[in-house]
Amino acid sequence: MEYILDSIRGDWQTFLRFGPRIIYGLVLLAIFLLAARFGGRLVANILTRSAQFRSNAHFLQNLVTWSISSIGVLLSLGLMGFTGIAASLLATGGVVAIVLGFAFREIGENFLAGFFLTFSRPFEIDDLIKTGDMTGNVRSIELRYVHIRTFDACDVFVPSAQIFREPLYNYTRDGLRRPSFSVGVAYHDEPAQVTALLKQTVSVTDGVIADPQPFVTIKEFAAQYVEYEVFFFIDLNLGKRGYNEISNEVMINCWRALRDAGMTFSTDVTSGIDIISAPDLRLDALAAQQKTEGA
Repeated sequence: MEYILDSIRGDWQTFLRFGPRIIYGLVLLAIFLLAARFGGRLVANILTRSAQFRSNAHFLQNLVTWSISSIGVLLSLGLMGFTGIAASLLATGGVVAIVLGFAFREIGENFLAGFFLTFSRPFEIDDLIKTGDMTGNVRSIELRYVHIRTFDACDVFVPSAQIFREPLYNYTRDGLRRPSFSVGVAYHDEPAQVTALLKQTVSVTDGVIADPQPFVTIKEFAAQYVEYEVFFFIDLNLGKRGYNEISNEVMINCWRALRDAGMTFSTDVTSGIDIISAPDLRLDALAAQQKTEGA
């Protein structure tokens, strides 16, 4: 009986000696948990105000919450005297992270790439981008992938790692685009007049900006025609007209200008044949002429 009482007294003394440290550790843990919750909400509120980070606000909120909570758990265990447990958790977490990193390398690579894309955003929603052989408008931005809608109405989910690793072309970041088209004009039409006419026509088309100026180059002396290439610039941020609408109007205006100037043009000039109709043949006049000759 005396042995049991001595054990109880010893355990009680141990509790009294370590009790304050346990209480301090629990209080510290509670403070860190509250701070993690508050910090996560604060980060989410700040990011939702920005269109650039709105799509990843939930992930970053969880990341901040779990990071602060993990730090609080480790510090609380160390304050309570359980430094061995804290060290074991760190070591175990490192081993698990290495194992999962090898097992899910591609998933982890996409998450990491998406995390970096969140802060160094090279594009926004509705931007027209090209990555690899894929071209389309951005519909949504997630951590593991980017949702792209191609011109043929196909929804493609491109991994974030591919976008982060390969060159990215953003055609609408500042709204400036440079369309171009080619047209063949016959050799007997003066090249200087053709280039001047095309440049003037493009310059006065609604939607084409004056700076940078449009320009026309002689692309090739083909077998049957001279091929001209027309370049011009449009700013999609200046009006409601789209890329295709402005480009089509420019080409239609150039077609009309070349036609009104009497120039022979087409993709194959040999097919541009002018057909001249013969004058009307009046039978009564022919009969009178024959009678006169007979007399």
